[in-house]
Amino acid sequence: MTGWSVCIATLNRAQSLRRAILHVLQQTILPDQIVIVDASTDWQDSHAAIAALLAGHPAIRLDYVHSVVRSSATQRNVGIALCTGDVIFLIDDDSFLYPDCAEQILMLYDADQGQEVAAIRADLTDIPPVLSIDENRVLERKKSGNRGELEPLKNAALGSRFGRWFHRRVLMQSMQETFLRYDGPRLKPLPAALLALNVDTVSFMPGCAMTVRRDIAIAEPFDAALRYYAAYEDVDVSYRYAKHGHVLFTPQARLHHFEVAGGRMDRKKIIAFQLLNMVVFLRRHADNSDDWVSRYQVMMYRRLLGEFLKDLLSGRTGFPQMRGVLLARQHWRRLWAVPVDQLDDYYPELQRHILERL
Repeated sequence: MTGWSVCIATLNRAQSLRRAILHVLQQTILPDQIVIVDASTDWQDSHAAIAALLAGHPAIRLDYVHSVVRSSATQRNVGIALCTGDVIFLIDDDSFLYPDCAEQILMLYDADQGQEVAAIRADLTDIPPVLSIDENRVLERKKSGNRGELEPLKNAALGSRFGRWFHRRVLMQSMQETFLRYDGPRLKPLPAALLALNVDTVSFMPGCAMTVRRDIAIAEPFDAALRYYAAYEDVDVSYRYAKHGHVLFTPQARLHHFEVAGGRMDRKKIIAFQLLNMVVFLRRHADNSDDWVSRYQVMMYRRLLGEFLKDLLSGRTGFPQMRGVLLARQHWRRLWAVPVDQLDDYYPELQRHILERL
C-alpha cells in the first residue's frame, strides 16, 4: 500500500498527544513516519515520552522537533516539509483514529490509479475508539461553544425546510456561507474508478481529519500570515488542495476529535480573526481581490446579523460575537490595502495588537 506519514502540530497537550499516538500505533496498517512539531515549554519531556512509546516499533521513523513559533499554520508547514510518506495524515493532537482508519483511506488512494484524488477526509464520530492497552489518564474536554448551546435550536430548525434555510443562510452555520470561495466551486464529477466506492466529494476538510498527497501539501502550504490565530486555515488549504484533484469524504474511515480542554480565546476575537483571516485569503489568492470587496462587505453584514442572533438565542447579554464582527469592521479596510508581499509582516502584528490591546 501507499506509504504514509502522520503530521501533528501540538502545544501544551502532552497527555492528549500521547493518546493520539497510541491510537496511531493501533492502526491495521502502521505509518512509515510520525512527525510532531511541538511548541510546548516542556517539549523535551513529551519527546521522551513519545519516543518511549515507539521503542517497540523500530520501523516507524520519529521526527520530533521544537518550534519557537506558536502557530498551528507555521508548525504544520514545518512538519509537512519533514514528511516522507506519499500521503500525509494532518491530524490534531486530540484526533483519535479508529484502528482501520488509515487502511480505509489508503485503499482509496491506491484505487486512484490515475492520481485524480488530491485529498481525503475521515468521518468524525461522537464515540472515541477503544485503546487495546489500559490508559488511566483522564482527559478533560473543553466546554461546548456554539454547537452545544445551539444544539436544541439546530435540531428543531433542521426539521423543516424553512428551519434549514434559516440555520444555514441567516445564522450562517455553514462553511459554505462564511468562506468566500475565491476561485469558484471546486466540485467535479468523480472518475469512473471511484464511482463504485463509498465516497463523496466535499468542498472543505476539518483540520483534525485531513489527509493529502505529499506533493500537493508542499505545493499548497498553510498560510504563514496566520501567526496568532489560524481560523479557517484548514478550510482555505483544503479548498486549494482541490485545485489539484478531487477532495473526498469516506464514512468508512472513522476518527474521533476529542476536543481536549485548553486555553480558548474569547468569542469576540475569534469572530474578528475569522473575518480578517478571510481578507488575507482573498488578497493572496483571488485573481482580482478588488472584485471581492462588495461580496466581502455583504458577507460581513450577514455575519453581523447572524452573530447577533446567536448571541441573543444563547443568552450572551454582552453580545461578544456580534462585537467581534464590529471589531473586524474597524480593521479590514486597512488590511485590504496592504500589498500582498507585505501581508506576512503586517498581519501578524495586527493579530498581536488585537490579542494584547483590544
